[in-house]
Amino acid sequence: MIVKRLFLLVSLFFFILPMQAQRAATMLSGRVISTENNEVMDFATVYLKDTHYGCVTNEEGLYHLKAPAGKYTLVVSAIGYKTVEMSVELIEGQRMKQNVTMRPETVQVGEVVVVGGGVSRVNKSAFNAVAIDTKKLSNTTLDLAHALDNVSGVKIRQEGGVGSSAQINLNGFTGKHVKVFMDGVPMEGAGSAFQINNIPAGLADRIEVYKGVVPIDFGGDALGGAINIVTGKDSKTYVDASYSFGSFNTHKSNVSFGLTSKKGFVFQLNAYQNYSDNDYKVKTQYTDLATNVISNDEHWFRRFHDRYHNEAVIARIGVVNKPWADRFMLGFTYSHEYAQIQNANLMKIVFGGKLRKTEGLTPTLNYEKRNLFTKNLDFSLTARYDMVTTQNIDTASRTYSWTGEYVEKDTQGEGVATLAEYKGKTAYAVANLRYHIGNHHYFALNNMYSNYIRKTTNSAANAVQSTAATYMRRTNEKDVLGLSYKYVPGERWNVMAFAKYYYSHVRGPVDVSDSSSRSEYEEQARNSDAFGYGAAGSYFLLKDLQTKLSYEKTYRMPTDRELFGDGDYEYGDASIRPEYSNNVNLNFNYMHAFRHGHSLSVDLGFNYRHIGDYIIRTIGSKGTAISSNHGKVLGLGADLTAHYYYKNKFTIGGNFSYQDMRDKEHYTALGATSVTYNNRVPNLPYLFGNADASYNFHNVLGRGNVLTISYNFQYVHKFFRSWEGEGAKLYIPEQISHDASIAYSLKNGRYNISAEARNFTDALLYDNYSLQKPGRSFAVKFRYFFMK
Repeated sequence: MIVKRLFLLVSLFFFILPMQAQRAATMLSGRVISTENNEVMDFATVYLKDTHYGCVTNEEGLYHLKAPAGKYTLVVSAIGYKTVEMSVELIEGQRMKQNVTMRPETVQVGEVVVVGGGVSRVNKSAFNAVAIDTKKLSNTTLDLAHALDNVSGVKIRQEGGVGSSAQINLNGFTGKHVKVFMDGVPMEGAGSAFQINNIPAGLADRIEVYKGVVPIDFGGDALGGAINIVTGKDSKTYVDASYSFGSFNTHKSNVSFGLTSKKGFVFQLNAYQNYSDNDYKVKTQYTDLATNVISNDEHWFRRFHDRYHNEAVIARIGVVNKPWADRFMLGFTYSHEYAQIQNANLMKIVFGGKLRKTEGLTPTLNYEKRNLFTKNLDFSLTARYDMVTTQNIDTASRTYSWTGEYVEKDTQGEGVATLAEYKGKTAYAVANLRYHIGNHHYFALNNMYSNYIRKTTNSAANAVQSTAATYMRRTNEKDVLGLSYKYVPGERWNVMAFAKYYYSHVRGPVDVSDSSSRSEYEEQARNSDAFGYGAAGSYFLLKDLQTKLSYEKTYRMPTDRELFGDGDYEYGDASIRPEYSNNVNLNFNYMHAFRHGHSLSVDLGFNYRHIGDYIIRTIGSKGTAISSNHGKVLGLGADLTAHYYYKNKFTIGGNFSYQDMRDKEHYTALGATSVTYNNRVPNLPYLFGNADASYNFHNVLGRGNVLTISYNFQYVHKFFRSWEGEGAKLYIPEQISHDASIAYSLKNGRYNISAEARNFTDALLYDNYSLQKPGRSFAVKFRYFFMK
């Protein structure tokens, strides 16, 4: 059945392939590119001044302008770029060619600088999407996750200090509901050493945030949105090196190097490391070792077993601008992680000897070719093979208290005794085929295939906790096929429609026991498939006022971790069903530049989510976690962002988000009336926002030197940790935090030094259950950057 559906979609795609738009006999044509990474500029406005002759560039940055012979002034403009004007002369009977290069017009948004290129294209698309340029964050100690904190509707939820697990909350969806991609490829199999909060912000060119509806280009099965990390494609030679140190004995370093020869040879190397003792103080309950009873009251303790370090090296080699490939790159990534485990998913359960070790190897391939076989047909292929070995170690026969003291016990293991070692292998391939007819009709076909296999690799080590399920096969195979059509009549509006086909095959252990006191595992396999579809449109009501509307019926298939656990305190359930959702997004964006360097940007968004078979993660009394299908959930939300800018000197603004996610399951699995009906989904922030301000002092102690002072404020309203209808009394309290930084850049950015103070009021901060984040902290960073 899959083959038939694939054949039908491919046949439909290639049926329209030979169609050609009529060409003008004489015209002015060319390509518009950006000085920023030599990216092509689509949707740029091109016209002849004081005439009615004009057009917009297509997705390859090409324009074709038909006009009578004569002398004209050619004008090219695009959001986020300086307008270009140049004299041209059209000669009768001749086809004229004029390429145009545009320079970004920098606009600061808090600590994030938004320029043109891919950022402008994402922001102007029909999807409810924004993009942030991360290059200017290179002088901060921010990782990629926390670079997202200033985006409306986004809340980064971290379980502790450096290296701790992090989740992205996006318009009410959190955790695995939100997919993270790197260059369009899912990052699920990359391992914890390569998670988004461990990667320095400087590794990426930009981060794209898709709220709700996700383009078929990614081929993923995202339910509540997607984050796409776009890494560097600089065709220049550069060196970028930095080192920072700070509170809790935290050290971070990063080295990036790129070389592009005149013959098109490209070599890129990026290496980074993070280290921290994470010995900050926490306020929590503790265990009385004499009675083995956990206290009701809370006391302050210093974390004593939370050391973390990880290292990663990313190397790429290839060629660009060849007849057979616009870009062909081979890459290899090595990552390593060492993490001491201080506590379970509940803070009161403390450890003193548990740890995790992870090692990952990943070869990659990227191929891109415009005009493949025929004009206007573009093809790209990205592939990755993640090989990650993880070992969980818990063998100490001890019970610890938060004082660091312990008592010996008769059984092995502080929690669940383990020396478990397993190897996960994940193959990914994402292929995109694009074709356009003229400048108005665009077609795309995408296929994403992934195959995850996990095997136990050390029988002796696993004998500590071996069960019937230990050596059962665990596989998770996914295939998502997408087809889209986009109509672009001009710069003022565009519309698109798309369809997706989802297929998955899961094999793994399933507990078939009827008893809650014992488990009986059986290896089971199942297949599932579904169709999704949607549409999106964008329209400029006024020159500076854009509205976007999108709808999608989408599916999300369970992840490897939800199906099979992590071999430690995260339990798996191979019988979990895929989630599905109907998503609607409505957005209004206003951006206007006033006289004398003043400008204003306002974005208002509304969203609707109706979810079935909602997958929810719950925490047990012993600190273990498991995911399961809950049922129906309805989400309604709104977010608002506003920023004011004055030249390249001052900016102030903020954002506010409200997301009401409620249980809509009237009855339990046993048929009884549900006590949680219409309750808010627990452990999920529903009201939060932030504000930021920064000021740049130019030419301080020398021409080309810039001193920047920044401030950031964050607010999260209190929310329940468990279902309110089940008698919930514990909640995450209201949280207010303040950050400040100062950065000094010399010689036009070649030498940089910065200092940061995070949570400088030392407020109690939580993101998940009772897991406390670090208090007041300070950091200093040194950076050197060179490009030619």
